[in-house]
Amino acid sequence: MMLRRQSATKAEPPLQRLPSQDKYSSKRVLPLLAAAVACIVAASLILRTTVAASLQTDNVVTCQDQHRLNGRAVPGTTLADDGHCVRASSLDAGVCVEDAADWRGIHRRRCLPSLAVIGAMKSGTTNIMLYLQNHPQLRTSEDLIGWPQESRYFSAAHDPEAAGRNWRFYLRKYPPASDGVLTFDKSPNYLLNPKIPSVLASLMPSLKLLVCLRNPTSRAYSHFQHECRNGRIVQKEDAVYRCKPGHTNCGERLSFPCAPEAFDRLVTAQLAGAPEDRCAWARGSGSGDSNVLPRGFYDCQLAPWFDRFPRSQLLALVFEDFVSSREATLEAVARVERFAGLQPFDYGRSARVAAVERLYALMPSRGGRYAPMLAATCGALDELYCAPNRALSATLRRPLPWPCGGTEPAV
Repeated sequence: MMLRRQSATKAEPPLQRLPSQDKYSSKRVLPLLAAAVACIVAASLILRTTVAASLQTDNVVTCQDQHRLNGRAVPGTTLADDGHCVRASSLDAGVCVEDAADWRGIHRRRCLPSLAVIGAMKSGTTNIMLYLQNHPQLRTSEDLIGWPQESRYFSAAHDPEAAGRNWRFYLRKYPPASDGVLTFDKSPNYLLNPKIPSVLASLMPSLKLLVCLRNPTSRAYSHFQHECRNGRIVQKEDAVYRCKPGHTNCGERLSFPCAPEAFDRLVTAQLAGAPEDRCAWARGSGSGDSNVLPRGFYDCQLAPWFDRFPRSQLLALVFEDFVSSREATLEAVARVERFAGLQPFDYGRSARVAAVERLYALMPSRGGRYAPMLAATCGALDELYCAPNRALSATLRRPLPWPCGGTEPAV
């Protein structure tokens, strides 16, 4: 039976709103999202409390017994603390401190890092941390909902030495410890600050250090675009320079991506005013300032670390070696595992790691694309970094895949 076509002149009846559409209206969705975030935060806090409550309190060195310690406690030792009895001279990397029980009778135990990722900025430290933070034997500093983040405790401090004396605040950067789980500190600004090596060596002399190094020419351009993305590159007349948001008389802020010509003007200006002592230039104010070019003088920045730590406690990874593929990155992570004394972990079969990789790929800092550096700028920076690259190659006793980095290992 054929249906009769309705007349074209007849008005269509108004669309009826389905009950299910009201369910997903903006007035309903926003409270649902807020409730979901609240549930995530609550679950994270409950998990932390559960972990803290389940920790074993056996084999804890009490305040009364700590005077018997001969020197520093060995890694893995837990020292009871009433807020005063633990001395900094008893601490070391991997040593844990247990607070007095709170009103619920729960002891919270936190451990000093066994490993520190000290730099360099824009040299692949986040690539490495992406995997390390998912190793079942490792935890790092976290935000309120348990998301891993850089601690930056000593680099953000006006006086790193005073920050070292207030080591209890440093411990609070880390989540309550679980049995058999180590902590690590990831703060790429540590490398730049010459005051931090002595502070860490005094507090944690057996701390192991990981540094990632990148061709300083390409690192500088990546750093420049990073500053541009965050609104810190400005132009005033013909000058291009870095200026923090909120400062007055900064000039016009350039939008991301910044043109390579803008980078060329910044490089030209910095080279014209560069001091003769490049190590003094690399140190800057000593407070972790973001100077784009001096951060590439790795030989100057590593010298204070080698003065305070044995070379066997520092592992250097080269960015160009481990970012070529996921397999190369995982091979580098395996080197870090062996260096830190961790059991191997199969990241390739971890669903959590796969989810984090997908989320990481969506980060704004990963999706930015910009025009290549001008050839003239690249040549000027290669010349600037030639002597430092050669010195670094000799220091590390290995050739580097950068201009002037092919020095044969010292005999």
